[in-house]
Amino acid sequence: MTRSSMNRLFAAGGLGLAAALFLGANSFPDRAADAARYVFFLAGTLAVLSLVLFLQKTPSPDSHVQWVRAPRNFTVTIAVMITYGILIPWLGFFPASGFFMIALSWMLGFRRPLFVLLATGLILGFVYLVFVHFLGVPVPMGFWGE
Repeated sequence: MTRSSMNRLFAAGGLGLAAALFLGANSFPDRAADAARYVFFLAGTLAVLSLVLFLQKTPSPDSHVQWVRAPRNFTVTIAVMITYGILIPWLGFFPASGFFMIALSWMLGFRRPLFVLLATGLILGFVYLVFVHFLGVPVPMGFWGE
C-alpha cells in the first residue's frame, strides 16, 4: 500500500471514529455534561486532524509502507494490552494502569527505573486529577471496592 492511500484510509477511519464519538456523546446523561463537552472537544480535534491528513500531499514519491517495523515490539505491546484489559476489572483502573505502563516500558527496553516510575506516577496523577476529581468519571475499582 502506498503512503498516500494509507493516509487516506486512516483519515477516513479517524473521521468515522470522530462521528461515532460525537454521536455517542449526544447520549450522555445531563449529570455528565462536562464529560460530554470533553468528548465533543476530542471528536472535533480528531475530525480536524483527520481532514488535514486526508488533504495532505505527500512530498516524496509514493513508496510502499512497511506496516510493522519491529514485529517483536508490536507483539509484546499487543500481549501486554490484552493482559491490561483482563486485569482492569480485578485490580482496578489505577493499579492495572501502573502495572501496564511499567511492564510495557520494561519490555520495550526502557531500563531507567526512576524515569519509568516518575512518568507512571505523573501520568496516573494527571488522569486522577482530570478525570476522577474534576470530571467525576467513575473508574473500575476492582477488588479495592469504593
